[in-house]
Amino acid sequence: MNAAAYLCAIRGPVLLITLGSLLAAHRFTQISFWKLWPVLIIVLGLMKLLEMAVVRVAAQPQPPAPPPPPPGGLEL
Repeated sequence: MNAAAYLCAIRGPVLLITLGSLLAAHRFTQISFWKLWPVLIIVLGLMKLLEMAVVRVAAQPQPPAPPPPPPGGLEL
């Protein structure tokens, strides 16, 4: 699995973990969920940014491999 596909695959679980963390903060602290919900958008944006960066790096042309040495050693 390449890195871009991996990032797509973990996007949902990461967002669910973030949502659960925000709801837990709402439940166990004095911080309201309505003040924290933009964190979901930030996390989604970061995941998309990472995915685009990985795709861009993978799309860069690779230098060609050097030719293999001739069989049997050096030939003149």
